[in-house]
Amino acid sequence: MVERLDVTLDELQKLRHRIDKDQLESSDLVIFGALVSTLIERAEQKQERMLQKLAVDAAEKGAHAPGEVMDAAHDGESSESAFSSDENAKSTDGTVDNIDPKNKKGHGRNGANAYANAKHIFHALTVGILGALCAACGVGRMSRYREKIVVRIVGQPLFFAEIHHYEQVRCKICGQIIRAAGPAFVLHGIGTGYVTYDWSACAMLIVMHYFGGAPFKRLESLHESWGVPLADANQWNLVDRSDELLLPLHKAIELYGIQKATTLRIDDTGSKVITLMREIQAEIAACMLLGKSTRDVRTGINATGVYLETPDETIILFYTGRHHAGEIIDQLLRHRRHKSPKLVKVTDGASKNFDHQHEDKLLEATCNAHAFLKFRDIKDKYPAEYAIAGEVYKKVFDNDDVTKNRKMTPMKRMYFHQMHSKPLMQKLRGMCEEKIKSKLVEPHSPLWEPLTFVINQWSRLTKFCEEPGVPLDTNLVEQTLIIPVRYLAGSFNYKTVNGAEVGDRHMSLIATARANRVEPVAYLTDCLRHHEDLARRPEHYLPWVYRERLKKRDIHADPVQQAIPIEYQASRARTVHLSSEKITQAM
Repeated sequence: MVERLDVTLDELQKLRHRIDKDQLESSDLVIFGALVSTLIERAEQKQERMLQKLAVDAAEKGAHAPGEVMDAAHDGESSESAFSSDENAKSTDGTVDNIDPKNKKGHGRNGANAYANAKHIFHALTVGILGALCAACGVGRMSRYREKIVVRIVGQPLFFAEIHHYEQVRCKICGQIIRAAGPAFVLHGIGTGYVTYDWSACAMLIVMHYFGGAPFKRLESLHESWGVPLADANQWNLVDRSDELLLPLHKAIELYGIQKATTLRIDDTGSKVITLMREIQAEIAACMLLGKSTRDVRTGINATGVYLETPDETIILFYTGRHHAGEIIDQLLRHRRHKSPKLVKVTDGASKNFDHQHEDKLLEATCNAHAFLKFRDIKDKYPAEYAIAGEVYKKVFDNDDVTKNRKMTPMKRMYFHQMHSKPLMQKLRGMCEEKIKSKLVEPHSPLWEPLTFVINQWSRLTKFCEEPGVPLDTNLVEQTLIIPVRYLAGSFNYKTVNGAEVGDRHMSLIATARANRVEPVAYLTDCLRHHEDLARRPEHYLPWVYRERLKKRDIHADPVQQAIPIEYQASRARTVHLSSEKITQAM
């Protein structure tokens, strides 16, 4: 790993001037060393890319290139022989070459197929052009060529309003009113007989507010200028009532996740709930009034993210309140079956994350990314120790990428890390023990914390080498926590505990849908539209079940019928039916 060296342009120009006058100083050697190291690294990267290209070319021709890494899951090959070939494929710096012909860089543009919900409009040539003589040369004939595709992006408001006018007649004697018939879907959704919010509008509002982080007041201001009034009080009413309809689905996802999960990653981030903050202030004031210590008053309000993985699905859950991650784990594990295998749990090294009552149901592991970050925080003062930790963890994570690219089973992945990553981790531990035993580091030194963290958490940090399927880090749950963080950045806080719980459930449904490759607006629209059936059988509306149902529908769907919005299909069918009746009567 090349250490970063910050040099200004003025300093480089002065160095160039000293070189011309042959007046180099001893401090210039540092800059020369960094420049040479950079050139060496670039040359090695070029050489490695060329070797990978030759290996890919040889693989495409059906031949094995010298030193090529074979797939550990290759048919007819044992895991031992596969690992021995992996050992032979190690490069000079101890890392394993990762050859994947599928990971080729593209042009970076989205193809037309990426616009899955786009409206397709076809423009035909004038009759007679196909087969005609070429106007340019006058010799050749015009034949079919690949079509030109232009993607046009159109701006529009988030919510679109329709005003339905019903013609009415009224009896002058008794006051009886007869109203013109209209499509039934006009009244589908949440609202009154005057204004109705379609299920798709409710789903869009949920996603924009709880995933996009757009506050209600901001959406109100935007749509007021767009000519579609949407009061913030009405917006809260919509998301609150939608939460009541989606509650069975959230419970089903939560129960499925904790019962079927094999790994669990969990972490906390700060949150704000006004009623809880006032409650904390009242408790502190009461303690001070009674002359008691305020040390035992819990002042933290956390948004806890839980990332659950089953063999095929991913479940993401959020919980906001006066708790920590360990208490959420206890809350979830009450629903896990006693005969289930132990759940692999990965967290950072905070003691509160290990403070729970169900240790017998868990395999505890610690995030290796957090261990590396502790060294990175002190890299300016201790560059040598940071360089060792950086080199070790770069190779360890590269090894894990190799296991993912080869789609190794959890058992083969564990054996692979035992062979390639365990020696690297032992090198890091050896450095830490040497520093501590030689008394070169004092307890108050900034280096003390990362060194002791590796030693104290050693069995948990290396759990991925001892048990199959243990993740290296908690990066995935850290990434999901951006959802509540983004919400608080826009809205600043929740007002009540109920508001926080509603937000947690909506965020959980959206994040779980996205993690399972399901578009959340369409998914929530479908769930809300069929909320009565959802209440009876919520397992039928789990994101992965919904995704498979969409695939089957797409396979058997009529392309013309599929292009018509679902709410208009019924009215279209009814119109055709009435027309056929009139034709029958006429005959």
